[in-house]
Amino acid sequence: MSACVDVAVKEMILRDNADMLKIINRLFREIKLWLELEHENIIPLWGVADDFGSLPALVSPWLENGALTGYLQREHEMLSYNKKFALLKDIARGLQYLHSRSIIHGDLSGNNVLVDKDGKASLTDFGLSALLPERISQALLPTNAGGTALYMAPECLTLDDEGNESPVFSPKSDVYSFGGIMLQVLEGKVPYHYIRNHVAIINLISRGIRPKRPPISAVGDSDWNFIQSCWLEDMERRPSDEAILEFVEGRARVQS
Repeated sequence: MSACVDVAVKEMILRDNADMLKIINRLFREIKLWLELEHENIIPLWGVADDFGSLPALVSPWLENGALTGYLQREHEMLSYNKKFALLKDIARGLQYLHSRSIIHGDLSGNNVLVDKDGKASLTDFGLSALLPERISQALLPTNAGGTALYMAPECLTLDDEGNESPVFSPKSDVYSFGGIMLQVLEGKVPYHYIRNHVAIINLISRGIRPKRPPISAVGDSDWNFIQSCWLEDMERRPSDEAILEFVEGRARVQS
């Protein structure tokens, strides 16, 4: 008899007036891509399921500690400095792998990093992001997509001359988001946690106003300087994937 395992099932919804055929074709293309990925810091896609709406639902492993944001809310005070950087090393490795496969995550946030029972972090929901050099589709959204603007780079929030959304996504946009993840892991709070209004936060990001620095006891000078380098307006001056990994690995001491 086969053993039972817990799984996560993500239902997809369509925005109004979306081109159903185009979206379905794109979704299945990205499902195929996700199935081909294999990395210890990438959540695997196990398959799809019907009867969850107009689109197939995505089935993946269930990780006991859930999303990074909730995990930090529960465990942050008990995490050592080294444990925090072990989490960041996991995230950096997963991001580097995606970029090596010419995949932009496009929505790196505390909700799209999952933590297993041993405290290992892995990335998810990149299957709904963009293949280089295409832009992300805003017609297809997971049902829990709220709150990710907190981590978004300003170039992902731009408007054209007519006031319509005209986002530009790139690996460097993911680097910007990593800066927000790094701040969250070290401080234990989401970026801009002191502002409740998401519209106001988007306005701040667009104007180049970054999150406030926490007390130095939470984020030291070297770490803060690196976070700020991820948030540089000039995308090309943001750290490379290799530089991110080198920085976090230099601080992470994984305990056996």
